[in-house]
Amino acid sequence: MKNDLIERYIYAVVKRLPEKKRKDISDELSGLIDDMLIERCGDVTPSEQDIRVVLTELGNPYELAEKYSGDGKKCLIGAPYYSTYKLVLKIVLICAAFGSAVAAVISELTSPSAVWYSAVGEWVAVVFSSVVQAFAIVTLIFAFFYHKDIKINTYTGPDSLPTVPKKNERISKAGSIVGICISIVFGIVFLFVPEVFCIVISGKPVISILDSEAIRSGWYFIVLFMLLGIVREIVKLIEGRYNFKVMVSTLITNAATVAISCIWLLSVNIMNQSFTSWIPTIFEDKPQLITTIFSNFQVFFLGVIIFALAIDTVEAVVRYLKNR
Repeated sequence: MKNDLIERYIYAVVKRLPEKKRKDISDELSGLIDDMLIERCGDVTPSEQDIRVVLTELGNPYELAEKYSGDGKKCLIGAPYYSTYKLVLKIVLICAAFGSAVAAVISELTSPSAVWYSAVGEWVAVVFSSVVQAFAIVTLIFAFFYHKDIKINTYTGPDSLPTVPKKNERISKAGSIVGICISIVFGIVFLFVPEVFCIVISGKPVISILDSEAIRSGWYFIVLFMLLGIVREIVKLIEGRYNFKVMVSTLITNAATVAISCIWLLSVNIMNQSFTSWIPTIFEDKPQLITTIFSNFQVFFLGVIIFALAIDTVEAVVRYLKNR
């Protein structure tokens, strides 16, 4: 039978299960609930109270989802976190492996090793290190959620179930995945191959914009920046809609990211001094705007970061308020 509470319950069970399983499990649950209502009410139309009793008997939908996923007894991180942990871990490991491999190739092209086996060894070491660090970061984040009992889904009965989100409330899973990928690629590029940011002008030597040593000496800023981005997107991935949790987490992580960016970019000179001294020569025949941007590149870079985070924050707040 069609009922808002039943639809909300079924949605809560299937929303983070694999796409190919959702319809079958939805149909199975719907049939099971109908059978339980018929057994309870017979030919009488079930009341709201009858539906609540039946859904309460079925139990917590988030724990039921873990049973359907088949991972309940293999969890390294307890329910209801494990299914989301697996998804995020898979995304992060793929991004880390791919990003670090590309970084190693770029590094070898810009400063080739004397022998091939040295290059291969460096490549394997970089990829292995990145994958291990990515695994550790994601596991620590979810372990923190689990052991601190940070509820990603609370269930106290059928009335506590969230409504099925409307189209304009939903957060694209693909968008959250892309956000995680961007955070990882940012960290890998800045930590391993900052020399990829360079100026190439015909007839002149390649000039790196950033000072590699200065970048790597502030590695903790980059790691924090990456962690905050991953946490922000994990919350969006878990919730799947613009709600209060997403708004608050976005405000906190974006504010922290801005603070870290300001401390880093306004207190540490990450510019290559050779590039800075060559700016008037390199851009002598270019518009004044280009010269101004590169002369104040750190401030410009900080402005881009703040602008992007401001847009993300405004979207989270507006979408939440609009859909309340």
